Amino acid sequence: MLQQTGDPSVYLTPLPAGGQGTVASAKAPRPFCRTRLALGQCVRTGATMHANDSLVSLNSLPSIGSDYVSSHDPHADDEDDEIAEHDPTGRYCRYKQEVGKGRFKQVYKGFDEKQGIDIAWSKIQRDRNHLDEQQMHRIVEEMSIGLELDHPNIIKCYKCWEDRLANCINLVTEYFTSGNLRDYRQRHKHLELKAVKKWARQILSGLDSLHLKDPPIAHGDLRCDKIYINGHSGEIKIGDLGLATLLPCRFAPGVLPDGVNKENQYTRQVDIFAFGLCTLELATLKKLDSSNCAIWPQLLETVQDEAARSFIHRCLGPAESRPSARELLEDPFFARRPTRSDSHKKAASSEPELERGAPDQSARASRTSVDSDADAGGVSCTVGTVRGEDYNFQFSGKIKDGKLHFRLNMEYEGSDTESAEVGSRRTIDFTYDPEVDTPDEIATEISNEFNLSSTDRDICAAALKEWLAKEMPG
Repeated sequence: MLQQTGDPSVYLTPLPAGGQGTVASAKAPRPFCRTRLALGQCVRTGATMHANDSLVSLNSLPSIGSDYVSSHDPHADDEDDEIAEHDPTGRYCRYKQEVGKGRFKQVYKGFDEKQGIDIAWSKIQRDRNHLDEQQMHRIVEEMSIGLELDHPNIIKCYKCWEDRLANCINLVTEYFTSGNLRDYRQRHKHLELKAVKKWARQILSGLDSLHLKDPPIAHGDLRCDKIYINGHSGEIKIGDLGLATLLPCRFAPGVLPDGVNKENQYTRQVDIFAFGLCTLELATLKKLDSSNCAIWPQLLETVQDEAARSFIHRCLGPAESRPSARELLEDPFFARRPTRSDSHKKAASSEPELERGAPDQSARASRTSVDSDADAGGVSCTVGTVRGEDYNFQFSGKIKDGKLHFRLNMEYEGSDTESAEVGSRRTIDFTYDPEVDTPDEIATEISNEFNLSSTDRDICAAALKEWLAKEMPG
């Protein structure tokens, strides 16, 4: 029987009594579960399950066969005294080095021997968490839903399975060297609001993807220490999907946000409330947890930026008027405000000559087509308009001396009609050297320069890759 959770479109299904599963599956969830609590990526089993509490991920998990048992390598110490075990396929190894510990799990550093990359290996012990058979079934079922999720702002999960001998669940996810967003923000106390905006937008993008699933997925325990960051790129990803099942109560008594179903607090409205607390924490450096989240009204008054204060207040308002993640992405808070440099860039756009500097140089140029520079030599090439989230992208350029001198025209087409960006156009000139540059690097530079959303950044990179494949094959 399905039980409504407080969110009309999210349901819970009672777990079957007693089953003894031994399979971790990456396939689509079975019809039994109308609830999609994106909590971690664990596997379907009847014993124990462990999700990555400090470094979780949900993505392309290979299918996991039945009777999956972790292969504790008896010769591990002979090969490398740091290796503790391998996964059943032998692809992933876990080191003895513990890199983190959450309330419900231990996290170890590991290695993907096929791809040659670091991974995070999490373990959730059944006995340590005092979990019975029914609880284990519930956690596994809910976590298994996340195995097929694929979004740039949700941590990727590579494999999940139950180790029946060790009475635990193993979860292999991508590894974030900069750790969680709470610790990262505490280490970097001097931060402009622009950076907070970029982080908040990425978090919302991940939530929007979860909430638009059919049926919707609610995270249920969103906090800054469950969101992870790559410090070198500013990339943000939501993790620990599924672990909320282990929590008896997310919020302290007396501070439950409006709209919370006391029997099941994991709704999209609660995710938005929690996101508001996260944004408030990032803006004020004041840690907000279930024990002290009641102080948010007073803390909000300390936020000096009016647009930021209004944005956060929308997230923390009454449930019936609380906006969706998609609506929040269109909030004026994310509109790029004109700066002094904008007038300089606009003036620079009157120069028709295409800059042919080093690969890391960029110059603003006119919106006239590069194809008109016939006397510059080289082979002209152009591509149609690519529609992004907020911008339309159009590439044109010339190939000369093995390098691509290209021009990117960006026209704002966002849904925020009050934004100062409405109708604006920007032109960026780059020299692309295939020997040293990559489309992703170029797209990241453009994203950082113009505060693009992660979606537009990825679309820009994909469009550039497609164009290069046509014009510069091989």
